[in-house]
Amino acid sequence: MARKTERQKISLNDALQLAIDTHRQGQPRLASQHYAAILEVAPRHPDALHYMGVAQHQLGHHDAALRLIGNALEIAPDYVDARNNLGNVQKEMGLFAEAEQSYRQVLAARPDFALAHNNLGVVLRAQDRLPEAAECYRAALAIAPTFAQGWINLGHVLKKNGEEKEALSAYRNAILHSPENPEAYRNLARALVSQGRREEALEIYRQWEKFEPDNPVVRHHIAACEGAGAAAPERASDAYVQTVFDRFAGSFDGVLEKLGYRAPSLCGDMAAQLLGAPQAALDILDAGCGTGLCGPLLRPFARRLDGVDLSAGMLAKARERGGYDALHEGELTAWLQQQRQAWDMIVSADTLCYFGSLDAVFAAAAGALRGDGHLVFTVEQTVDAAPDAMSLLHPHGRYSHAEHYVRAALEQAGFEVRELQHITLRQEAGKPVAGLLAGARKR
Repeated sequence: MARKTERQKISLNDALQLAIDTHRQGQPRLASQHYAAILEVAPRHPDALHYMGVAQHQLGHHDAALRLIGNALEIAPDYVDARNNLGNVQKEMGLFAEAEQSYRQVLAARPDFALAHNNLGVVLRAQDRLPEAAECYRAALAIAPTFAQGWINLGHVLKKNGEEKEALSAYRNAILHSPENPEAYRNLARALVSQGRREEALEIYRQWEKFEPDNPVVRHHIAACEGAGAAAPERASDAYVQTVFDRFAGSFDGVLEKLGYRAPSLCGDMAAQLLGAPQAALDILDAGCGTGLCGPLLRPFARRLDGVDLSAGMLAKARERGGYDALHEGELTAWLQQQRQAWDMIVSADTLCYFGSLDAVFAAAAGALRGDGHLVFTVEQTVDAAPDAMSLLHPHGRYSHAEHYVRAALEQAGFEVRELQHITLRQEAGKPVAGLLAGARKR
């Protein structure tokens, strides 16, 4: 029996390789158990500490990751891969100055490390140090000319700097070197749309569609770019909204802050105008709550505050923010149709821009409101459209609405318009986005 037990033992190197193989198979939790077993025997094993830190980061335990990788570097200060991963953890935690220092140490030891140049560019861009970021991306590409993500990142910086022609060239290079990379197609198409080159953007979306024919984002933007000659869908599909906003959830608040995003505060102001002093006496629904930016503005008026959204990723962020009594996942119109006379106020900030026809959602809102309940919302405003235009689907993928149509749809659904204001919702491509802010009362 003793000889059998002896045969079952494996070396530390074999145990580490088993853990790494498990990690590479996408099982960081199980890999962590293997690394922990190694560290029980060899608590100062730098590889086990390093990879255990990477696994903990993937599992969401970021402080533990910093500690473990830091311990590995105390034991092995010249461990370049560990220092690069330390920078990666710091970067994803928003510790940009610390990440910059880590990447610069990596590059001092290994100046031909293309990924480290790219990662340094990412943290410099996050600090709005755009010329330095561009220099880092170019350094990465000089070492690895086929590195598609480097071309994409360079395109982002060039676009933000107003170097539009060079940005398009960078995105095209990304496609050249990674011809089935959705991110490359998405960014090239969006850059073309921002320059008003709708036909060229449409061609890029059609190229993307060839290898992802069922992608709801591609289908929606093809419809958006096809123009007046094509029939636009009545609203963005559930799959499109879920795909876009689940991906966008992590960066949503930061991106919108840079765009001067005002819809939540404007809706909060309208609620205060309609309701007067807050008395925490009403049942309020945040319809299309996203990450919960409206929550703190509505909470003082609410006895109960619920949110509903189609994106699970957005709801997770709203849950972290807190302030809601309940959060629900569902398509807005269908969900409201099940809420008969349940609410005193419904607020919808920057959600109805994904609806072309407003008739069904307004009717559902009217049925979900009690007595003389209120509906507060924003939409993007159609500017310089034909007199009979009701809504337009734009190449960027959102709908705008004509003021006369918004008024008529509210009237048809049984609402009295109390306030309808012309507003600026945010800045986009350096230009103000015109909108309407409405406050209506159920008749």
